[in-house]
Amino acid sequence: MNLPLVSVVIPAYNAEKWIADAIRSVQAQTLKEWELIVVNDGSTDDTSRVATSFVDGRIQILDRPNGGVSAARNTGIERSNGALITFLDADDAMEPTNLAEKYSAMQEAQVDWVFGDLLLCDPQLIPLGQTMNGTDGDVVRTILLGIEPAVPASCSNALLKRSCFDSGFRFDIGLSNAADQHFSLYMAKFHTYFHVPKALNKYRVLPTSMSRNVDLYAADHVRLLTKAEEMGLLADPKLAQEVWSNAFWSIGGSFWKKGKTPLKAMSYLIRSVCRDPRVLVRRVQRS
Repeated sequence: MNLPLVSVVIPAYNAEKWIADAIRSVQAQTLKEWELIVVNDGSTDDTSRVATSFVDGRIQILDRPNGGVSAARNTGIERSNGALITFLDADDAMEPTNLAEKYSAMQEAQVDWVFGDLLLCDPQLIPLGQTMNGTDGDVVRTILLGIEPAVPASCSNALLKRSCFDSGFRFDIGLSNAADQHFSLYMAKFHTYFHVPKALNKYRVLPTSMSRNVDLYAADHVRLLTKAEEMGLLADPKLAQEVWSNAFWSIGGSFWKKGKTPLKAMSYLIRSVCRDPRVLVRRVQRS
C-alpha cells in the first residue's frame, strides 16, 4: 500500500451544513496523493451521515465522543499516515491548487512548514472581496503583539512536514479559539517557515464563530500568553509589558463592542493602561 503524501485532518462538530463543501474541496485538489481524516467529534446532528456518504477510498471517518476541536485534531494526527499534515476546519474550504502550491513552495524554500492567505467568504462560501493576509515578518512577534494577522486561521491554512510533530507537539485541549495561535507560536519557534503570498483557502465568516464568544476569547487569550511565557517567548520585560497591555486592551474592546458589557470592558482597559500607558499612544497612532 502506497502511503499518501498529505494527510488532511478535518475536526467536525455539528457541521452537517458545511462538511460536504469541505470534503469536496479536498477531492478537487490538483495534488491527488492525499488522505482525508474526518474526525466526528460527538456531533448530535447528521455530520457523520453526510461525511460517510462520500464514496472515496482516500477518506476515513472517525467517530469519537465530544472532546473539543483540539482533541479532535490530535486524534487526526495520531491516525494520519502522510509525510505532510494539514488541517481544515469543517466550515472552511480549500482552493483547488492549495496543496500543490504549498507543497511546491515548501520544497523551493526548503522549510518545515508553509502558510498562505485567506479569502473571506459569506455563509454560502461566496467570497466577500476581502483577503486576510499572513505576515512576511516574524510570526512569533506578530502573534504576541496582536496587532495584525500572522498566520490567519492557521488550522485551515498551514501545511507541515510530519517532523514538526515528532517532538510530541499536540494541540492544547484547554484552548479553543486560541489553539490556532498557540500552534503557530510553537511551530514558528521551533521550525522554519515560509509565507505563500496567495489566498489558497476559503474562510466562512459566521456569526456563531467561536471568536464571537467574548468570555471564551478572554480566557483563551490569557492562557495563550501564559503558555508563551512558559515557552520563554516573553523573557524580554519590555516586550512582555507591551504584549500583555495589548492583550488586555483587545479583550476590553471585545467586551465593549461585542459583549456589550462595559464594566468588564473597563476592568481590562484599566489593566492595559496600568501595564503600559503607551498603549494609549499606540491606539491613537493606529486610528
